[in-house]
Amino acid sequence: IMEGSYEDWELVTKTNLLSYMACTWHAIDRMRQHRSGHIVNIGSMSADVREKNSSVYVATKSGIQGFSGSLRKEVNELGIKITLIEPGAVVSDLHDIDAEEQNKKQEKHEMLKAEDVAAAVFYTLSQARWCDVVEIKIKPLLQIV
Repeated sequence: IMEGSYEDWELVTKTNLLSYMACTWHAIDRMRQHRSGHIVNIGSMSADVREKNSSVYVATKSGIQGFSGSLRKEVNELGIKITLIEPGAVVSDLHDIDAEEQNKKQEKHEMLKAEDVAAAVFYTLSQARWCDVVEIKIKPLLQIV
C-alpha cells in the first residue's frame, strides 16, 4: 500500500475482486433458471499466508475467500455449488522474476504450473452431483507456507 496510488489499488481491486462479483452475478442469473450450476473461484493461499509487502493483493484474495464462503450459503438452496481453489506460487506473467527462473523453481518443486491448478478444477467439476467440494488448497511441494 505504501508504494501504490489510489488508482493502483482501484485497478487491483477491480481486477481481483469486483470482476469475480460481476461474472458471478451473470452466471447465477443463468444458473438459477436451471436450479443447478457450479462456480469455481480461483483465489490464493495469500489470503491466509498474508505476505509482507502484498497488502492490497492479500486484501483482494481475502475478499474472494469471504465472498466465496458467504455466496455458497446464498446459492446453495438454488442447487448452485461454489468452490474456492487457493493455489500457492504458480508460474505466471505476474511475478517479478523472469520465465526462466520461474521454470527452474517449478522444476525444483517451488512453483506450480497452471496445469496443476486446472487439474484441481477438473477434479472439482468431475465429482458426483451430490458431492460438494468446498475448498482446495494446492501448493508446490517445497513452498514454505
